[in-house]
Amino acid sequence: MTCEDYLSMLETLPVEELAYGAARDHAAQCYDCNRVTRVVAARERNMTLAYAEAYPSASAVTVAERAIVASRRRRVAFYARAALGAAAVVTLLGAITTRRVLPTPSRTLVQRETFRLQCLSPQQAVQLLNDEIPHAPGLLISAPQPAVGVPAVGVLHIEGSPVNVQAVRSVLDRYDTPTRSQCGVQLTLPKR
Repeated sequence: MTCEDYLSMLETLPVEELAYGAARDHAAQCYDCNRVTRVVAARERNMTLAYAEAYPSASAVTVAERAIVASRRRRVAFYARAALGAAAVVTLLGAITTRRVLPTPSRTLVQRETFRLQCLSPQQAVQLLNDEIPHAPGLLISAPQPAVGVPAVGVLHIEGSPVNVQAVRSVLDRYDTPTRSQCGVQLTLPKR
């Protein structure tokens, strides 16, 4: 065994293991390796004694309590992160489904229009529209109430989606014309 082999063993193995076999024979014959071995053994003994007399800065109970508290905090933090992640996923899915379910803004616009009636009275027009366009969501039909003693004005106020207003327009165009209503019948009085 060479000095180089012995020193590499001394670096990696405890000193007690070098007291047997070829390593022991080499240290007994080589003065330099024997001196290095004694110095390393003395240092190990000093370190062992120093660590044996060292006392921890906190008691074992305090260290255990701190470890339990840290473990509990990690567990609570894990559940908090999981809850926040789940809330983020629900929020994202809600935003995505809301975008798909809600109609586009162009279909939700409210359109207001006033129709001047030619032949129908406002009450007749309201009754006709209720019969022709039943269950139109968001459609508001109103006729102004005339004052007492004032003749009724043939005006109808409509409020609703553009589709509903177009349906009202087509019904009024169809029925509020002189050819389709009673106002188109002209009374001819007999000549005297």
